[in-house]
Parts: sequence; C-alpha cells; structure tokens
Amino acid sequence: MNLTTKTINRLSSVVLSLVIVLTATFVVAAETVTIWVGDGDVRLREYQAMADLFMQLNPDIKIELQLQSGSQGQIMQKLALAIVGGAPPDLSWVEGSAVLEFAAQGLLMDVTDTLRGMRFAPADTQEMTYNGRMYAVPYHTAARGLFKRVDYFENAGLNPNNDPQTLEQMYEWHLKLTDVTSDGRYNRVGMMPWVGNWGAPGWIWAFGGDLIEVNGSKIKVTADNPKNLAAFEWIHNWAQSLGNQSPVSGGHTGFLNGTVAMSTESTSSVNRLLAANVPFATGRVPNAPGGRNGTWGGGTAIGVPINAPNPELSLRVAKFFGSTEAQIERFSVAPDTMPANWEALLRVGQRLPKEWLPLLDQFPEARPRIPLWIEYYVNQLNPAMNRVVLGQSKPQEELMNIQRVMEIRYAEIFGN
Repeated sequence: MNLTTKTINRLSSVVLSLVIVLTATFVVAAETVTIWVGDGDVRLREYQAMADLFMQLNPDIKIELQLQSGSQGQIMQKLALAIVGGAPPDLSWVEGSAVLEFAAQGLLMDVTDTLRGMRFAPADTQEMTYNGRMYAVPYHTAARGLFKRVDYFENAGLNPNNDPQTLEQMYEWHLKLTDVTSDGRYNRVGMMPWVGNWGAPGWIWAFGGDLIEVNGSKIKVTADNPKNLAAFEWIHNWAQSLGNQSPVSGGHTGFLNGTVAMSTESTSSVNRLLAANVPFATGRVPNAPGGRNGTWGGGTAIGVPINAPNPELSLRVAKFFGSTEAQIERFSVAPDTMPANWEALLRVGQRLPKEWLPLLDQFPEARPRIPLWIEYYVNQLNPAMNRVVLGQSKPQEELMNIQRVMEIRYAEIFGN
C-alpha cells in the first residue's frame, strides 16, 4: 500500500498525540504519594487536612492516605515488615520514640539535608537523631506538668497558682486535698503519682535517675540505678498511705470528674479540660534533691522508608509536613497536639490561654524518650510500678528484672 506524504504526516501526528497522552497518564500515576496514618480516625482527619493543603499548592500531585489499625507498637511492626518485604508506603506516620530503633536497622531515609535550616523542639530533635543524623521529620510534640483543680485548691486554702517546691510539700497538699467519708470511703484523693501522663520515667528522672547511658553508639541499660530504686520506693510509700490501691479514678478522667485534685498530665489534656469548663491551673512537678525536672516530650513524626517508591517526592512531602506554616495550620485543625516545628510552636503559643503558659515554659527542658520506649516504659516500667503500688512485689526486685530483660533487647537492636 502506498502512503502519501500527507497521510504519513497525519499518522505521525496521531502517534505523537497518543505518546503525549500516554506519557501524561504515566506522570500522573507516578506523582501519587501514599502515606500510612496511625492513631485512629482523629489523626486521619488531621492528615487529610494537611494532604488537602499540599495538593492545593501542588495540583499535579495526589496524596492517598491509608489508615493503619492497631496500637502504636503494632503499626511500627507492620511498617518494619513492609519495608523489609520491599512493599513500603511512600511515607508513614511514625511513633517518634521508634525512630532510633528504625534508623539503627537501616529502615528509614536520612532527612538531615532535607530539613537543613529548620528547627524543631529539642526533645523531638534528639529523638530523631542517630549518630548525628536525623531520620524522621518531627510532627507532634508535648510537654508535661502538674495540673491543679482551682476549685479544690481554693476550698483547701491553697493557692493553685503556686507550685509545690518539694515532694514533701506536694504530699502535704495531697493530704489537705483528700476527702474521706466517716466510713473510710474516698470521695477525692489529692494525688496518685502512679496515675497520669507522666509515668515511671518521669519520677525516675525527677529523682536524678536514668534509664540508659549513651556513650557514642553504645547504649548501657541502667534500670537498676540506685536513684531509680529511690523513685520506686517513694511511690511504694505513697501507695501504702492509700492502702496499696487506687481508691478513685485518676489521670485525665479523674481530674476531669474531680476524683483527684492534682494530676501529672501532658499538653494534650489542656484543650479538652478547657472545653469541659474545668477550672484548673498548670505548673511544674517538684523533684527530689539532686534530681531535675522530669517533664518529657513525646510525639509522632513523618518517616520515609529507605526503599520508598519515589524517594525524591517523598522527601518533598515530608519537608512540607514539617514546615512552620503547615504545622501552624495543622494545629488549627487538631489542637490536642503541639507543633514540633519550633517556630510554629512559638507562634502558636503566643495566642494560647494562660493555662498553657507554665507548660510552654518547660518545652526547652523536656527530655526525649529513649529508644525502645514502648518496650521499656509501656511493657516493663509501668506494669512494674503498678505491681509495686499494689504491694505485689518489691521495688528492687522489679527493677532488677527489667534490667535483665532490657539488656537483652538493646543488645539485639543496637549490638551492645
């Protein structure tokens, strides 16, 4: 069949058009970013707001969010398996305390250069830094302190705007704020130190103890530190005064309902208490002689798997999630968690109610969580503390058991 020049040109144009269409289709497909999200539907809605903002600014890129079910530890295990199995998402929600563990195993991309010039809360920066390099983008942060019910303080003749200067004074306040019926039932307890968003690590640090010692890349477990034992014995003694029990509901719920007058809580409780019209003030938790402020950080991050399908684009999206303006906008959608971006935190803090201020002042002091935090704190320390409270075991026995367990786990992960 003979083709004229005109016909050849027409066919060439058709082919060229098809190539352009197919190429455009391929580009659109390649510019889709998948992000795994943990922490339930609340966090999913927050991430969706951030994704929508990014897509408005970058209409050629599509972000798909995939909610992951399970606890924080379970999601991190699932992410590790996906990375090792070669099928990771482009980016993922990451429990901040797990970043060093993932970095040590080579599972996350180095984001140091991506974040150059950006500043984050000190605790979160330390949580993301392994051998001098950052391996995730800090996203949420928190600090902790002493929450005081204004109504009960005033009824007891105490000033809620003052903080106890010693652990002994805090115990004296606890006694004044406790309300017991004639038949020995508790209407209200001044404070139960073992209940709240502070935990065994907060008291250990307040007594000058430590959970680990870091020397370069070497990590030594110090669960049996004598000062840690002093903290556990102090908790044991307080629990004995209440019959080795928690006679009322404590923590955020107890503080909200008025069954405790003081509680150690995090910044995540502030807006919820304000919304419920609870009269409260915040401040500092006292420490033992030789100890220091036990407040600690804690938040989540955005991580890029080492084998992410589109690493360059993933790093670009991760940087956006960590940027000042994005984190300020994020706080307006989800004010239960503070921005980890330092500039965003300072700017947001300027317009917050007075109840926030004593907690904001403590952000520079907030300690980072240690590697294997969920295993050490959630699975070991707090259950041990609760057994001590109930009088089921002795403080020294519990801490020695934890020492043995965690020495093995750190050796498995960090090769110590």
